[in-house]
Amino acid sequence: MRPATAALALLLALPVAAPALADGAMSLGIYLWNTPDGDPVRAQFLSIADGTAEIEVDGPEGTKNDTHTATPEETALLTAAVKEQMSSLSMVAKPQPPGPYVTVDWHFSTDTGYADGSAAYPLDAVPASVVALQKTAFGAAFAK
Repeated sequence: MRPATAALALLLALPVAAPALADGAMSLGIYLWNTPDGDPVRAQFLSIADGTAEIEVDGPEGTKNDTHTATPEETALLTAAVKEQMSSLSMVAKPQPPGPYVTVDWHFSTDTGYADGSAAYPLDAVPASVVALQKTAFGAAFAK
């Protein structure tokens, strides 16, 4: 396919792809735990719906909230992290990681369905897509 034809095909596909994302909602919560018996000691949460991003960060310094128009980078990183979480689903139970550890709670929905889940990771094994999202949306990943 010639470059001009490929570019035209991409432009024609964009209007079809955009409404599907606009009609959906995604969120990812990342929580740092010292022990499974306590509460999380830090939390980072990003939700994108209808083009609006909502961010909440909670920790010893207090709680910070922000609502703004979702950036293309935030949307792409959140999509990648949620997709990676979806693809890593397993019917095999995994052992609880020792503290400190991270849980990643995710959600994706459209008008016709939804999926969500949660997974626990040792602090040094948090998926790269989640760490990339943390660095961009929250300014930092949890320290190892």
